[in-house]
Amino acid sequence: MARVMDDFFSQHAAEQPDQEALVYKDRRFTYGQYDDVTDRVAMGLLNIGVKRGDRVGIYIPNWPEFIFAYMGAAKIGAVAVPVSWRFTAQEIKFVLDNAGISALVMAAGFMGMDFVQNLKAVQKDLPLLKKVVIIEEDKAEAGMIPWAKFLAEPGPALEQAQATVEPDDPMLFLYTSGTTGIPKAAMLTHKNLISYTNGQNAVSDYGKGHTLLLNIPLNHVGGAVMAVIATLNSGNKLVIMDMFVPEETLRVIEKERVTIIGQVPAQYALELLNPNVEKYDLSTIQTAIVSSQPCPSELILAIRQRMGVMPQNSYGLTEVSGAITFTHPSHGEEKLKHSVGVPINTIEIAIMDDKFNILPTGEVGEIAIKGDPVMKGYWKRPDEDARVFDPKGYFHTGDMGRLDGDGYLYIVGRKKEMFIRGGENVYPPEVEEALAKHPDVLMSAVVGRPDPVMGEVGRAYIMKKPGTNPTAEGVKAFLKDHLANFKIPEDIVFRDQLPLTLLGKVKKLDLYQEMEKEFPKK
Repeated sequence: MARVMDDFFSQHAAEQPDQEALVYKDRRFTYGQYDDVTDRVAMGLLNIGVKRGDRVGIYIPNWPEFIFAYMGAAKIGAVAVPVSWRFTAQEIKFVLDNAGISALVMAAGFMGMDFVQNLKAVQKDLPLLKKVVIIEEDKAEAGMIPWAKFLAEPGPALEQAQATVEPDDPMLFLYTSGTTGIPKAAMLTHKNLISYTNGQNAVSDYGKGHTLLLNIPLNHVGGAVMAVIATLNSGNKLVIMDMFVPEETLRVIEKERVTIIGQVPAQYALELLNPNVEKYDLSTIQTAIVSSQPCPSELILAIRQRMGVMPQNSYGLTEVSGAITFTHPSHGEEKLKHSVGVPINTIEIAIMDDKFNILPTGEVGEIAIKGDPVMKGYWKRPDEDARVFDPKGYFHTGDMGRLDGDGYLYIVGRKKEMFIRGGENVYPPEVEEALAKHPDVLMSAVVGRPDPVMGEVGRAYIMKKPGTNPTAEGVKAFLKDHLANFKIPEDIVFRDQLPLTLLGKVKKLDLYQEMEKEFPKK
């Protein structure tokens, strides 16, 4: 049984060194090569002064180098801290500063985004950042270490470092936000991630011989854990796409004979709406997982008809290492359509009231989770740990649900305000904080509204300052300097007044009720 992540490499490199592990476009890596290159990364990190417990930033799109840096750090007990390639310079600064990043592995840019310029804009404010490794040698600026020169031949120091790594060592920081709008890092340990993927692989039938397609961001739990570590745990093949493009996804499924795919509902919908969908052979798909949001019944039917499999609904959070409930094709029509399934075998779910009492079957309360996949805590946020963990050790999700007599979980709603836009988590307080910087905005309230393609998109209700006349286009342009594109509200609605409580807080329930009339539930 694996204790730490490197145990999987030792196992697969010995048992199946020629088995394909990673595929990206025309680049293919066996488990032997995967083990070798991550050893070289690990040695390179040691050579630049990284040690157990240090945080290593990874500012790379969905390329193999992201995974190599991630696993190389794990091999020496360092912590990988992914940075979204979509982030603005200020968002990057926050993550690198908050995590205390001492070394950063980065690409030069992607999709028109200049990563080097983003870093240069904030590097003077990051005194702890001592070393920067860049993938593209020809884009290296003064002081940067080219990737090819960074990779190092393993030596005795690597074996010594590997021997010190413990299961409870943090391995991955994933940033999430809460009601404060201030991002915080969930600390996921080797033990968390191994226990989680043991449970995920069991419920999702991840035996040998599978090929999993990854077309969601590696800086999310779905990519970093449910894809990368699940395939490493099971010794299967992972096919990586750097961007989600519907028809390209269909082409890759056919070309690589993909057997497992995990996507948000919007991705499935866009693929099945593609006019060329009938051209592609999708018959190899055996498992289609739906994450982030429950799958509408019409989409379940469409997936079943075109992909030939019953999709699996799921429910999870970053703080518990991924999706911790799944439906299964054997569960029956009603359960598949309306529930998010049963828990994986490494966690326990309880439904609780506000006093931490476990409620009877069928009653609605807050979903609470306990087990080895649950995070160690939030990085440097004991106040948040105290808020989300109860005296019995349960993690309180902020989501409302109920369990039926068979142990199936049904999601009723969210206590917290987060909404999910096409698989990307959006936290209204963070958007409201950015809007507050606009010179013409007096007050704002951001909510998620239904969208047929993205699942949910943002709507910002704005009270203008007297004598000003901002435009929706102008507000969106302003936000582009402060937020990643997916966080920018789709709708900007100007109001003379917003509904307020006696304490001056926006009554968002009134706004949701107003929206329900415009977007009635189907």
